[in-house]
Amino acid sequence: MCLVAVLLSAVAADAAAPREVRRGSGVYVGEMSESGKYHGYGVCRYDNGNVYYGYWKNDFKEGLGRMVYADGTIEFGTWSRGRYVKPAGMKFRAGSRVYGIDVSKYQKTIRWTQLSLSADARGVVSAGKKKSRYVQPVLFALMKSTEGVTVRDPQFDRNFREARRCGVVRGAYHFLSTTSDVDEQVRFFIANTPLEPGDFPPVLDLEVPEKAIREHTEKVIAMALRWLVLVEKHYGVKPVIYTYERYYKEYLRGTALEGYDYWIARYGKKPDARHWEVWQFTEKGVCKGIDHRVDIDLFRGDYKELRDYIARKGIKAKSKAKSKSK
Repeated sequence: MCLVAVLLSAVAADAAAPREVRRGSGVYVGEMSESGKYHGYGVCRYDNGNVYYGYWKNDFKEGLGRMVYADGTIEFGTWSRGRYVKPAGMKFRAGSRVYGIDVSKYQKTIRWTQLSLSADARGVVSAGKKKSRYVQPVLFALMKSTEGVTVRDPQFDRNFREARRCGVVRGAYHFLSTTSDVDEQVRFFIANTPLEPGDFPPVLDLEVPEKAIREHTEKVIAMALRWLVLVEKHYGVKPVIYTYERYYKEYLRGTALEGYDYWIARYGKKPDARHWEVWQFTEKGVCKGIDHRVDIDLFRGDYKELRDYIARKGIKAKSKAKSKSK
């Protein structure tokens, strides 16, 4: 009886396991029914360059899904029998505003295949908006990898893997500690952060206690610069700095860190900082697929510009990072 149960369990697991199938003009990777039809969550890459990420039912796109066309335009939302259902009164196209999230262990287990953000009829996502007929996709995700020389985010590996599977541009950040050796922090980040071609540049999270940055400004900037230089040497691309708008204005502006791109946290108004590329506009966001509050971000540009930014400044094939430092 136990052997039968094990065999049945193995058969069920195999049936639910993602499969890769070429059919017609595309290659499908995802869940399938016992009869061999696309059924459940799956990704179909078409020969013309279009890619669909989302749910299927009996070979039809059905439910939540995102079609990314070869020209960079997007359709996102509910699909029915293979056709996109545009909500009445919708006055925007997905991808004209590019929203993302930044996550860590505090968001627990994220259901990446279900992510969506409620928006108004113009496509604007606001803090705390829980339900709407209009939705925006999560198009990028920046996730915590490491902190100091000992803290490794327990959700990082899963988040990193799932974001790629769901076609979300992904990135990783290190939380700088002023009490640990910076060279050791670099080695720790590199050893635990296998960035790949198409990923966002590595990010340094610079939100040390204000007393530390106020009283030891030069030391903090020197540590940050050392981390940035060494990480750039390894990955082959210039990192991005995350910090508060006020920190940038009071402590970082005009220093050796001025030449970097910034991911700025400012709630209520757009950042004034130079070189900002990502704006974290709320720490109290609501996102379907996440059971806890989450930071929501806005990229400075549309989806085509995000793809261009990643092509120019993201991880490249020729500079693919090694999982272990030398």
